[in-house]
Amino acid sequence: MIKEIVATVIVIILAFLSLKYSGLIKKIILAAIVIIATYLCLTFSGFDFSFLSNLFRAQPIVIDKTANIVEEINCLAELTTAAYYEDYVLVKHKTRESSIFGITITASDELVLITKGKVRAGFDLLTLRKQDIVIDSVSITMKLPKPKILDVISNPSDFETYEENGKWSHEEVTVIKNEARTAIEKNAIENGILERAEESGKQKLSSFLQALGFQKVFIEIDK
Repeated sequence: MIKEIVATVIVIILAFLSLKYSGLIKKIILAAIVIIATYLCLTFSGFDFSFLSNLFRAQPIVIDKTANIVEEINCLAELTTAAYYEDYVLVKHKTRESSIFGITITASDELVLITKGKVRAGFDLLTLRKQDIVIDSVSITMKLPKPKILDVISNPSDFETYEENGKWSHEEVTVIKNEARTAIEKNAIENGILERAEESGKQKLSSFLQALGFQKVFIEIDK
């Protein structure tokens, strides 16, 4: 109501001023009178001017964060979340026959290898897709692939020949070294490396996503 009274007083003052001035100034004063009078008429008729504030108010910009989050996660590529170490001893035997002066002689050869092995387990985050992530305001739900063995590391320098009797070809030794790597991987799985990788992965990714600003993080593992 106060606004209407002030506007009415301004109209009266402008009306008196229009009598004093002429030319361009008078036209400006008359135009102002018309505008204010129109405002008063609309106000008293119950017209709602609130739409004007909504018209010029800045609208919030909605950005789909999902694609950005997927890109951030993919950049991590392979996420190692658990490791297993073992000094593995592999003993191999074989028999060979040789003939001396027509007499067949059977000999037993033995090879003992000791290797230091490391198994890495975790998540291949390059397989993460946009549909695996659901963002709701300040919360995020992410479905991860199953943890898996990322690699078994046992370099040539990690192998030690503890004992070697008889003749062993390079090809035979290579096959035996691969058997050692397979055995170390099997032992790692039996000792729960994948279960540890899953729990550790949930914790690490939760911390990572919270650092990006999410207050609630839900991690699911694809079964």
